[in-house]
Amino acid sequence: MLFVNGLTKLNMLANFKAILIPLLCCVTCTTQASEPLVFSTIAGSSVPKICMPVLTTAYGKLGIDIEFKLYPAGRALRVSNSGKEDGEAYRTIDFNHGESNLIRVEVIIAKVEWWIYAKHLKLKLEGVSSLKPYRVSSRRGILVADKMLKNVTKKQLVNTFYQTLATLNAERVDLALIPKWTALSILKKDPMDIYPLKPAIKIDKLYHFLHKKHHKLVPKITSILKVMEQKGEINRIWLAVEKQSFN
Repeated sequence: MLFVNGLTKLNMLANFKAILIPLLCCVTCTTQASEPLVFSTIAGSSVPKICMPVLTTAYGKLGIDIEFKLYPAGRALRVSNSGKEDGEAYRTIDFNHGESNLIRVEVIIAKVEWWIYAKHLKLKLEGVSSLKPYRVSSRRGILVADKMLKNVTKKQLVNTFYQTLATLNAERVDLALIPKWTALSILKKDPMDIYPLKPAIKIDKLYHFLHKKHHKLVPKITSILKVMEQKGEINRIWLAVEKQSFN
């Protein structure tokens, strides 16, 4: 009788394990599936203020939580391309030429106006060639800015966009190249005796990028963003953030 009871207990234990192990696996899978996607973005820029709400809204429609991690511009690209993070919140560059692990989501999530600020000059801008004779400051490590200033011999690259404007205000350069939203944000907190030369010298279209490990997600988030674009939802988010943050 004791032997029979012992077998019964062993059978019950085996059955319990058979039920428990798959259950634990399901819990583990559920936990992993619910972990938020993490996107790298550029520290020290005001552009994320525009892009983050657009992406948070879009992924929310898919029931996906997302987070953003701030990095210096070059490192942000390296960690997203390596797969350490799940993608890049935004970039202007097209990586669809096969040299990258990042897939571009083909919907514009923001537009960045690049402004030239001056302190004394009353210059009529005719493209980036207008900058060539002048001393121009901008932020180090920004690929778009580097490209615009490639023919400027007297450029001064600094570590932050605040320093870009401060250098101009101190008259160490003639002009400063900076995104509109970033300039407005800085000058709202710390007014300077400088002014923008309008119109914008360049307007960049920003796109979201996913690492190729999430390639199955690309058509889903593309579809959501396209509907948001068609209904004017993306534009309303831009206007609301600009009004709240920069005016």
